[in-house]
Amino acid sequence: MRVNPFMVLAAAAADWDRLSRLLEPGTRRTLSELLSRLRAEEGAPDPAAAGPAARVLLDALPADESARLQRHGETGRFTDVPQAQLYEGYTAADLCMLVLDGNPMVGPALGPVRERLLREPATPWTEGADPRLIALSGEDGRRRLPLFQFEAGTMPWRIVLEVNSVLRAGTDPWGAADWWLSRTTWWDGTPAALLGRGRDAELLGAARELADPAGEE
Repeated sequence: MRVNPFMVLAAAAADWDRLSRLLEPGTRRTLSELLSRLRAEEGAPDPAAAGPAARVLLDALPADESARLQRHGETGRFTDVPQAQLYEGYTAADLCMLVLDGNPMVGPALGPVRERLLREPATPWTEGADPRLIALSGEDGRRRLPLFQFEAGTMPWRIVLEVNSVLRAGTDPWGAADWWLSRTTWWDGTPAALLGRGRDAELLGAARELADPAGEE
């Protein structure tokens, strides 16, 4: 039976944390190159790259894992649109984000959170941006900086940089962004809405409580 490569890639995305540990570094590099073609950040995507990418996975994985992915690839209709190929809520685009960007916000649970946060006003990330700023990326792989972080123009709020450091935004930008942009039990509104209102000490205190609720040093 013909194997649908988009379904193979989607099924791999659904179990990527485990499957990625079974791949050699060289395989990961080859897969990254093919997924870059499939996504095509610049120019038109290359759907033809899906087949070779799926084949790289199937050939590199242990026989039982390869057979499992092939069975998943034998289902679903055939199309050149990766987003149309769903396996338990995952798509080939999710695998692109996992492999190319290390972006964990994929699948039916975290994907909607990613899209909600990406709908917030943002500006493109540029070289030299303060590393304490939250940078988020979507299916296109392009990083953007949520605008709430800036007091004026390109000048970030000092308290945002302090809170981002406490929340470890460098390693968990999505968690930090969700804290800033979600309504909390601390205030009637979002933390981001309190910027510039003389509530900096409260913001910092709340972030510290979240990061270290036991009060440990």
